Amino acid sequence: MSGILFDCDGVLVDSEQWSCGAWVPVLKKHGIDVELADIQVFLGRSDASVLAHYARQTGRSLSHDLIGEKESVYFDLARGALETFPGLIDLLDRLAEQNVPMAVASSGRPHKIRFSLEQVGLLDRFDILCSASEVERGKPAPDLFIHAAQKLSIPPHQCIVIEDSTAGIQAAKAAGMCAIGFCSSLSREQLIAAGAEQVFSHYAALAPLLKKESDIFLEI
Repeated sequence: MSGILFDCDGVLVDSEQWSCGAWVPVLKKHGIDVELADIQVFLGRSDASVLAHYARQTGRSLSHDLIGEKESVYFDLARGALETFPGLIDLLDRLAEQNVPMAVASSGRPHKIRFSLEQVGLLDRFDILCSASEVERGKPAPDLFIHAAQKLSIPPHQCIVIEDSTAGIQAAKAAGMCAIGFCSSLSREQLIAAGAEQVFSHYAALAPLLKKESDIFLEI
């Protein structure tokens, strides 16, 4: 049976604006003037990659403690404000009824993933949570998705990835997986250009795509 790998921010939890936005005051506090749009170009990538970029850009040695500062700001901003997406709960119910293997594969660190899922009542929906901190390379490298497939004991070519970012789509394709793009953050055109095989804008539209791309036969 096919397995499904879900990204977290922007796929399971409507959190991208807070996840990206939390970097702005932290970087400004340390003398790096940025706007939200500057951070949004890193959509789908790890906080470590954001920090590494600004270290290179400024020629400064930026402590990884800044990631902890950023997460603290995120927790403050997002607590009580996060929501999931319409139609997602119904889809997860239907997948669970069929015992479809599912995992979360996110660029966030483990406690951030757990926090976000817990805030919207999805934490108990997934037995397997995989973080980019567990692998050598984050998205767009395939490492995280291959790691998640191994956790599910499913070959990569039998996995479907649900992603909202170009880095995530590219990582799924590099892993030899079917990439389906969710238009919560980017346009259909951007996701297709990144390599998405199918694209949807509402979770009610995902069931027929899963039926088309796999052996998952959800009633439509």
